[in-house]
Amino acid sequence: MSSNQLTVIHNFIRFSREYIEYSDGSKWTRKVDPESGKPTSDWTAVEAPVSEVEEGSRLQLIVVAQRQADNEPKHWSIFCHRPNSSGTGKGTVWQVKGDAEYMHYQHTLNTDILNSRSFEWHQVVNNNLNESQLARVEQICNSEPPPRAANRASVTENCQGWVIRVLYRLAKEGIVQQNAIAVLQRYMDPIN
Repeated sequence: MSSNQLTVIHNFIRFSREYIEYSDGSKWTRKVDPESGKPTSDWTAVEAPVSEVEEGSRLQLIVVAQRQADNEPKHWSIFCHRPNSSGTGKGTVWQVKGDAEYMHYQHTLNTDILNSRSFEWHQVVNNNLNESQLARVEQICNSEPPPRAANRASVTENCQGWVIRVLYRLAKEGIVQQNAIAVLQRYMDPIN
C-alpha cells in the first residue's frame, strides 16, 4: 500500500479489522488485536466494498453473541438496526439476562451492541426487515417467556435457548429462514 500524497478520508476498526480509505478512492484493511488495536497483519486492498447508501438503508435483524466470564456460555441477544457505513450503529436489543434459574427481560433501545467490548460474533437473520415485521419481532420478544428453573440442577436453558425459541416463532411467520436457526444451533454452548 502506497500513501504518497494521499489523504485519509475514512478510518475505523470493526470486528478486529482496521479499514482505511484514501483520497484516491482506494480502500484497504488489516487485522488488529481486539484488545490493543495494534496491527497483526499487513494491509490488503478491499476489492468490492458494500455501498454505504445501500447498506445503511436496510433494517437488519441480527443475533449477537457476547463474551462473558471465563467458562461461562456466550450471551446471545437479538438486535435490530440500520447499519452505518462501518456496518454498526445504534438499534434495539432484545434479550434475557440473569441467573439461568430466573432470567428476566432486559431490552435496550438506542445501543450499539456491535461495538461493545464483549462483542464476539453476529449472524444476520433478516437483511431487509420491514416495519410490520419489526412490530412482530417486538411483540414476540416481549411475549416469549424467559428461561426459568426450580433450582440449578434443573436448568435446561439459558439466553441462547430463548433466542432460538424466538427465532422459531419468527420463522413460522416468514420473518427469518429456518436454515438460519439450524446454523445458529451449531454454535450453542452447553448448559453449565
